[in-house]
Amino acid sequence: EKRGFLFMEEKEFDLSQFLDYLKKNILVFILIILIVLTSGIIYSIYIKKPMYKSTTSIILATSTANDTVSQSDLSLSSSLVDAYTEIIQSKSVLGETINYLGLDMTYEDLLKEVSVNSESSTEILYITVKNEDAQTAKAIADEISTLFGEKVTEIYKLDNYSILDAATVAEKPYNVNMTKEVIIYIASGLLLALAYVFVVYYFDRNIKSIIDVENKTELPIMGSIRDCTKDIDKLGIGNNLLIKALPDSNFVEDIKTIRTNLSFSAINGRSKTILITSSMPGEGKSFVSSNLAASFAQNNKKVILVDCDLRKGVIHKRFHVDNMGLSNLIANNDIANMNRYITPTEIHGLDVITRGVIPPNPSELLSSSIFKSIISALEEQYDYVILDGTPITNLPDSLIVSHLVDKTLIVASMGITPMDLLMNTVKSLKNVNAPIAGVIVNRLPIGKGGFYGSAYKYKYSYKYE
Repeated sequence: EKRGFLFMEEKEFDLSQFLDYLKKNILVFILIILIVLTSGIIYSIYIKKPMYKSTTSIILATSTANDTVSQSDLSLSSSLVDAYTEIIQSKSVLGETINYLGLDMTYEDLLKEVSVNSESSTEILYITVKNEDAQTAKAIADEISTLFGEKVTEIYKLDNYSILDAATVAEKPYNVNMTKEVIIYIASGLLLALAYVFVVYYFDRNIKSIIDVENKTELPIMGSIRDCTKDIDKLGIGNNLLIKALPDSNFVEDIKTIRTNLSFSAINGRSKTILITSSMPGEGKSFVSSNLAASFAQNNKKVILVDCDLRKGVIHKRFHVDNMGLSNLIANNDIANMNRYITPTEIHGLDVITRGVIPPNPSELLSSSIFKSIISALEEQYDYVILDGTPITNLPDSLIVSHLVDKTLIVASMGITPMDLLMNTVKSLKNVNAPIAGVIVNRLPIGKGGFYGSAYKYKYSYKYE
């Protein structure tokens, strides 16, 4: 059952696939969180200014004639709350406070540091002062409350207020709470990291799952090859014949699976000549063709690998042999002496015809009758003829060669091949009626439930002793 919902009417969002993508990018995810957290801590410690808060509370409606409070006092005081707030924040009160305390600030600066609030349905005013210095904050609050009293007496001829709580010196900044701030920074980093990964995931058009490849191309998956980049790096540049270098690896089992699938597919048709192509360079086409040819040879078959990429073919580098090959053979029309252009390899039963010199007209050479005769002659001599073609995009070479083979395999690399490019490749091959056998998915990440592979593990997973 296919899970997911249509996102923005085009792209299907699959939560499990997104979580796998998140796992693949976990280092980036963690890095973003650490950057946000580190930046926040640096800001809190070295940039953010600690601010101290000091508050004075004033209660209104104290009678001047006796110790009782009448209803009229309460009503009068309640109606004057807004007026008292304006008095406290007036230039008269704040200006005199600046002058009396000798503060190095303007009226506007002090006004930003002073706030006046009142409790609902009460006659209590709270004068709060914020300042970088705790002692200064207290002194300002005290002076404002004193000047406020003087102004009220002067203006209203009333003494209907008293200090409920005097200002105190704050012991610690009100705006610094490292525990709280660290939690906020981590949460912010988490949200930012999730947003980043989601955006990258959504706009990443590269293939992400084997199921997607099968569903969208409507082609069978002939096999998947687990990512062996690290193994190639260990063996050195150019030594990509892993089926010989790592005979007991998972990679070899993947290649054998592809070989077996091709053999079974021959039940419904011949699979003597096989073209291996891809959508673009860098998907592992030549890597797959070399190892697949070697696997057939190890299965007691007589195999020849022909480098049909007359532009940038690398088969001679893979097998470390001379590069007098196909282009020379076709240009010289030397089919009678074709064996001179065939080079044995160190793998028993496997021969190669390399690219040869780079010609000015590769497409014309591959579409010539001479090339067709060469393929026919090779079919007579070998059990399998495997042709390593060019990428399909912007090049006609593999489309031309596809007419001469029994099967065409498309190599797509997980996380590298754009899905739309793969779809165009399939369309181009279908337009010329190429015999497409299916797709080989390369660079499947290794690991149980690994990214890309988890959704298809029931079909392409193995256990080894």
